[in-house]
Amino acid sequence: MKATIIIPQIYEYKVESVKVVVRCRPLNDREKALSCKMVLSMDLHRCQCFIEKPGAADEPPKQFTFDGTYYIDQTTEQMYNEIAYPLVEGVTEGYNGTIFAYGQTGSGKSFTMQGVSEPTSQKGVIPRAFEHIFESIQCAENTKFLVRASYLEIYNEEIRDLLGSDTKQRLELKEHPERGVYVRDLSMHTVHSVRECERIIEHGWRNRAVGYTLMNKDSSRSHSIFTIHLEICSTGEHASKKILLTKH
Repeated sequence: MKATIIIPQIYEYKVESVKVVVRCRPLNDREKALSCKMVLSMDLHRCQCFIEKPGAADEPPKQFTFDGTYYIDQTTEQMYNEIAYPLVEGVTEGYNGTIFAYGQTGSGKSFTMQGVSEPTSQKGVIPRAFEHIFESIQCAENTKFLVRASYLEIYNEEIRDLLGSDTKQRLELKEHPERGVYVRDLSMHTVHSVRECERIIEHGWRNRAVGYTLMNKDSSRSHSIFTIHLEICSTGEHASKKILLTKH
């Protein structure tokens, strides 16, 4: 199984583009009990995936090429350093960025984005981005930062604020000539540390819609978007940028 991570990236901060990265997860306990076979292999140097068709040994495997490939023995830490780090670094310098995880239920999106506390090499993309941003803030000179966070859920075509006072309230998607597309009445929460970010996302995670599936007994039944809004003020100039960390 695999989860695809789509990353709008800025190469040398001049040309806007999109990187598509694939991460393969190992067989889970259910698949092992059913004696399932791993049909996906990768050429990591060429960023290629090969998918075999079970029961058709004579047929060549289907081949796909991406901007990056990560097999079952590679860690979230390695993927973050190679793929996400440049994007988050760009956000601290005034560029917008999005990290978007996509895949079917049970493919490993939450594991990649949220991660686990142990081992630390498998800490997720979102908590790593928290640490990255606040480390950059501590090292910055003659610069002021305002960091705010929002967290929403899209479930049954309805938008809910996972951090709002009423998480059942249905919010509306609007468009502004200057701000672009935004969610009306979505709450914004000022954060001053990594721990405050962690508390906010843990609070929002508890408010998400979950349900049992054969692939995942605690499957998230919705799409979610966690946004870090970073306002930077330096030598009289003011820039407001954001990084979107999403799981779909």
